[in-house]
Amino acid sequence: MNFSFYSPARIYFGAGVRNNIGQYVEEYGSKCLIVRSPVRDSRRELHYSEITESLDNQGIQYVVFQGVEPNPTTDIVNKGKEIAVNENVDFILAYGGGSSMDTAKAIAIMAANQDLTWEYSFNQFSDPFNDLDKTVKALPIVAITTTSGTGSHVTQAAVVTESEKKEKLTLFHSCLIPRVSLVDPELMLTVPEKVTAETGFDAMCHAMESFFNPRATKLTETLSLQSISIIAESLPLLLKDLTNLELREQLAYADTLSGICLSNAGAEAPHPIAESINGYFPELAHGQTLAYAYPSYLKYVSSVIPNKVKTLLVILKDYNPADEQAPLHEQAELTIKHFIQKIGLSQPFTFKGDKDMLIKELQEKLFFNLPLTNSDRLKEILSQSL
Repeated sequence: MNFSFYSPARIYFGAGVRNNIGQYVEEYGSKCLIVRSPVRDSRRELHYSEITESLDNQGIQYVVFQGVEPNPTTDIVNKGKEIAVNENVDFILAYGGGSSMDTAKAIAIMAANQDLTWEYSFNQFSDPFNDLDKTVKALPIVAITTTSGTGSHVTQAAVVTESEKKEKLTLFHSCLIPRVSLVDPELMLTVPEKVTAETGFDAMCHAMESFFNPRATKLTETLSLQSISIIAESLPLLLKDLTNLELREQLAYADTLSGICLSNAGAEAPHPIAESINGYFPELAHGQTLAYAYPSYLKYVSSVIPNKVKTLLVILKDYNPADEQAPLHEQAELTIKHFIQKIGLSQPFTFKGDKDMLIKELQEKLFFNLPLTNSDRLKEILSQSL
């Protein structure tokens, strides 16, 4: 049993850990850039003030960039980078969900390497398991996650949409793994039902894809299956009781596990398919675009990795409406459709224009092969998903 496992983020997990953020980050400098979305919720703002108070108490100065938007673009990152450089900050602090963390990570690497272009970066840092340029560093990153879904607080990935080409691309580099990650379930009590479902399903997808991926090890498989089990049980319950702190804690824990697995084993077809859709439709949540892709994907991989799909179906047995004697691919497809319906993400993709032309344009971006899914199969799954 030979494998490599890398997860260097220092994780502080539990209700109330946000109040100690100043102590946790003082070693990274005396001034930071806080990256966050615009103010929208008074309770979330109270939590934010507790975080800034902790920084104040520790003598850490901060400037704030509130330009984060869902599915952040290179234009947004460039604005944040300019502030980081002009203010000469020592580290970047992300406060929010996946978009805030993606933006913060991208700012951290672009601010520390001002001669990098986006074209070079997207080409050079496209492999999640091979840091081609060891000389590249990023400003230290601190992540305070307020959702349970992206796993970005423990991964080496930053997902950014190239503004001109409308391509959702990913930067991969070990320097993008946060030095410190705070997972405080109390920060997630204000997340609305739809966002809870979308981010929760995203976390489940991370766990499923890292379990399916041939790069998976016994260690990551164990963590992935635990994450899937927790989400399958807790997410539907949480959607009926959004202020249940115990369920929020369970989902936050599962999200952290799946992020660790994703960073070590990698994603599979649903993620690039979903990201290609988001490149054109940034208003769609990533979890929703994953929900479009999963039924066709599970139907396909049932013939490629049947034993792993069977293991998944054991965990999801309560959501399997198919006859026990039905073919595996049929059971897999119907089970995930039923789960997606259970969490409220079963609405079909709608598009007023020429859908065939749209699909063709999206398929042109899926020109690569993955461990289980070649380019032709990616395009086929995309077509079936929309």
